[in-house]
Amino acid sequence: MTTAALPRSPEDAEPGAAPARRWGALGTYVHLQTAGGERLDEAAELGAAVLVEVDRTCSRFRPESDLMRANARPGEWTEVSPVLLGAVRVALEAAEATDGVVDPTLGHHLLTAGYDRTFALLSESSTDPAAVPIPPARDRWRQVGVRQDALRLPIGAYLDLGATGKAYAADLVATSIVAQLGVAVVVSVGGDVRAAAPAELPPYRRPAWPVGIAHTAGALDDGADEVLDLVEGGLATSSTAARRWVRGGREWHHLIDPRTGEPARGPWRTVTAVGHTAAAANTASTAAIVLGVQAAAWLSAHGVAARLVDHDDQVTTTPGWPGADGRAKEETP
Repeated sequence: MTTAALPRSPEDAEPGAAPARRWGALGTYVHLQTAGGERLDEAAELGAAVLVEVDRTCSRFRPESDLMRANARPGEWTEVSPVLLGAVRVALEAAEATDGVVDPTLGHHLLTAGYDRTFALLSESSTDPAAVPIPPARDRWRQVGVRQDALRLPIGAYLDLGATGKAYAADLVATSIVAQLGVAVVVSVGGDVRAAAPAELPPYRRPAWPVGIAHTAGALDDGADEVLDLVEGGLATSSTAARRWVRGGREWHHLIDPRTGEPARGPWRTVTAVGHTAAAANTASTAAIVLGVQAAAWLSAHGVAARLVDHDDQVTTTPGWPGADGRAKEETP
């Protein structure tokens, strides 16, 4: 998932703002803050450990990961870690919520398009051939089996958790820190943002984290397109502006439309959505990119506050987005 939504760094925030920790994991950046900087080093250490476990078990780019062991044994039960089982359950919930528009079983399509290594190692252009996309079997994700300790993939399925994996990781980091350290926290994993606080903390004492939004992480260096205050829940941005490459003379990106087997070709360059978790927000923003012209109506019908930017930089917002007036609204940036 290509996203860019980042809690304000200490240099950009107002004087007295909480310090932050930032490092690399899962092939992207991680940004973490706690309320008032309380137990920040412990939170960063715990967050880093959680992400190491997510990478070890859920990565498509580690041959020894639990995910790849399951992918190598379609039709058979494979014992896997609880971390991967949680990630798969989240991915299947995303598929259910979007009627298969966000489908975690399209890994073969990404492989044949050349996305067979981490994006940092994927060359921007290549003359290597790419397979002709064909529509995948619809609803194959419904055949994925999940037990308490094992996973079984249907024949022909190849799991890729890219659409929800980083958001799941952000949720897992935030909830682990709240549970084990008892502090309010915000974490961004590659732009998938989750804010959480202890249940006993009164709402008026929960920090409002200013989160900058842009269509790529690099674009944030030039200033955010918009800044939202996030108190609780998730925020995610999906974009086709990054993670692009050329194979077989065609330009590809990583957001596959399961109805065609090809990269999504809709009008939206960037969609930002909010949700009760980072995974819920990411599910909505990804679905919107794939749904194209139907996105604004779908988001509104599902009560998702979102901001959609088309390829001409025209902005559409849905009800609930700050400044929206109860209906999908278009504006000129």
